[in-house]
Amino acid sequence: MVVRPKERRGADRQATSLSSTKSGRDPKLINMERIVGEIAFQLDRRILSSIFPDRVRLYGFTVSSIPEKIQQAANDSLSPMSADERQSLGERYDTIMNMLKPKGYDPNFHSRFTEHIVNTYGILRERPDMAGPEGDVYNNPSYLRQVIEQIVPPEKMTDCLTLLDCLSFMASTDGKPLFIW
Repeated sequence: MVVRPKERRGADRQATSLSSTKSGRDPKLINMERIVGEIAFQLDRRILSSIFPDRVRLYGFTVSSIPEKIQQAANDSLSPMSADERQSLGERYDTIMNMLKPKGYDPNFHSRFTEHIVNTYGILRERPDMAGPEGDVYNNPSYLRQVIEQIVPPEKMTDCLTLLDCLSFMASTDGKPLFIW
């Protein structure tokens, strides 16, 4: 399960920067790693919110668990889902997957790979100022491609670039920024 942590404040933020300095890891490198994880996280959330548009909270939902979550919703005793609603969710899932397949997305592999990338690299700890220069950078596919090429090992690079291509495609389709906060 991928859950975005709450924004860190004051002493927590300071402790994080001190720990990365003490460990000898470059804070810029750590941030670039988190950008790679954020790309995967954002794609996962974008797919989930496209399939489950009425759900505000998607805790416990991953792309790999969508068929299971649809079945669970059908059997929910508190608010059971009708057959039409289940069919609609299934159709949205199929539509999204069919849109992403030409971009190289394999739902059997990339849904699990996305979780692996988020768990390996983490996600951005704080929301960047999207009105400032950070916003331009995080919505620039060329910059994000460069980050992937600098951070990700060669054996995972093609799949990470596929995630970025899919995220870019979905953003262009829905007219929203790459990273939705």
